[in-house]
Amino acid sequence: MRDTQNPALLRAFASELKARRAVLGISQDELAFRAELNRTFIAKLEVAATQPSLSVLLKIAGGLEVELPELVAATMERFRQESRPRPSASKTASKTSALTRTRRPTTAR
Repeated sequence: MRDTQNPALLRAFASELKARRAVLGISQDELAFRAELNRTFIAKLEVAATQPSLSVLLKIAGGLEVELPELVAATMERFRQESRPRPSASKTASKTSALTRTRRPTTAR
């Protein structure tokens, strides 16, 4: 049987969940109460240690006061952004050093 979990997608959901909870200014305990879930389960979701079911997603959306399609769309947008290849550190460093070499030093007056 194939593995059905996508770790990058779970991390994107975890980030979205934490961000939305922070915007509301609520604790994991409060979200768990609102969503009728266990706080430790919310904690596991926020570190991408577990994958939520559809019924759990519905409860979480309710607890976050958003519609499920909005939560899913925001998670997918975050997933796309986080999945984009980033420039490697060596490329960034070489661009920075090239810019540094072309700038003229400023003189104090």
